[in-house]
Amino acid sequence: MANRQYKDTVFRTYFNHKSEIAQLYQAIRPDEVILPDDITITTLDDVFLSARKNDLSFLWKDQAIVLAEQQSSLNPNMPYRMFLYSAFQLLAALVDSKKLYGTKPIALPAPHYYMLYVGDDMQADEDTLTLSSLFRERPADLELTCHVYNITYQKHRAILDRCRPLWDYSFFIHQIDENKKSGLPLLEAIRKAVRFCMEHDIMKEFLEAHREEVIQMLALQWDAEEEKKVLQEESRAEGKAEGKAEGKAEGEAEGRAASARSLMETLHCTKEKAMELLKVPAELQPKILALL
Repeated sequence: MANRQYKDTVFRTYFNHKSEIAQLYQAIRPDEVILPDDITITTLDDVFLSARKNDLSFLWKDQAIVLAEQQSSLNPNMPYRMFLYSAFQLLAALVDSKKLYGTKPIALPAPHYYMLYVGDDMQADEDTLTLSSLFRERPADLELTCHVYNITYQKHRAILDRCRPLWDYSFFIHQIDENKKSGLPLLEAIRKAVRFCMEHDIMKEFLEAHREEVIQMLALQWDAEEEKKVLQEESRAEGKAEGKAEGKAEGEAEGRAASARSLMETLHCTKEKAMELLKVPAELQPKILALL
């Protein structure tokens, strides 16, 4: 149990069944007919020896490999993570490595990537993230598009209306958020949301079967997210402080360089002599020389 608590999420556990996956994928691809029997779950465990599992991956009709992650932050690096997951999945799990050296083309299932976002930082219902946006040089010869769906609870949000399990999950998370905003401690906020949803037939069977496990997983998940937010705030504060210090140092260097130029013009002396007359510390001289 303890091991599962750190690695699994409620989303992963709730959607780790063909029936729920089929309904989710049907909501994403409404023009297709998605049946549970056409789904093969291929979710990765311990990717690259990491304690982090990917949330959901599955094969549909042997023609599409789908990777989905539920996130509470808009992670711009998700396309890179998806790229690593899919490369590992396609090459290591679905293809005989010996065929890579053959003369016949290998028929690969088409990869599709989705991030399901729950949070306050996204207003649109849909968006995209691309791998190419991370490259230092553009254009590049490699691209990957991750489709972002906002599944934060909201009345009449289209993707939620198309998928009852997704609506239930979104509403459940919404209830916890509302309970927290009302001032309840985290554990009580989760327990109250569990009771409410069970009484109103929302994720009822799942919560009945996994009630305590869900509470523990969510408590750990929320704690981890809060810790991440604190670290991000600290990092931003440190960045601002460093920026101010760097700005001050740059300003000082520019001022000394201006004084040095004035001396060089007045006394017709070298850069080195001007810095000597100004008594510029040795550690600052390379920077000022670069400015002269």
